[in-house]
Amino acid sequence: MEASDGLLDKENQYEESPKPYVDMSTLVNSSFELERRESTDSNFSLRPSYKQKFKTSVAKPIIHNILNQRLNNALYDKDQAPGWAHEISQEVKQKLLDLELNRYKYIVNVTIMENKCAGARMQCACAWDMDTDNVAHETFKNESIVCTITAFGVCFY
Repeated sequence: MEASDGLLDKENQYEESPKPYVDMSTLVNSSFELERRESTDSNFSLRPSYKQKFKTSVAKPIIHNILNQRLNNALYDKDQAPGWAHEISQEVKQKLLDLELNRYKYIVNVTIMENKCAGARMQCACAWDMDTDNVAHETFKNESIVCTITAFGVCFY
């Protein structure tokens, strides 16, 4: 009889207790009213100023210098290429962050291939703000390596 009492206790522990009725209209009216807030910063703008925009003309030389420093005398090695791509992407991202364009997020894509005179096609599609967002890309070639870097600067509103 003791075993059956324990069984009944386990079955009863999963029963749901009745839920109290909540009037959603009072909750919505009291908790979710929108309040109008005035900005205390009179210089605040939703869009960055021209000086604070991500510019291709600034990013391309950064990418070009990193590519030449890292890969100028390198020979393609399939085992080292993934590490190179990672290190180069991190370095480009850090240099872009050093520009202190605080309202931007960066996406850096590095592709390293062996130069065998084979064709390659890269395509990218984005939905972005034509006024604030931008892209910079650079391609490096030597006798054994082809490397393409694409860096996207996307304004964070």
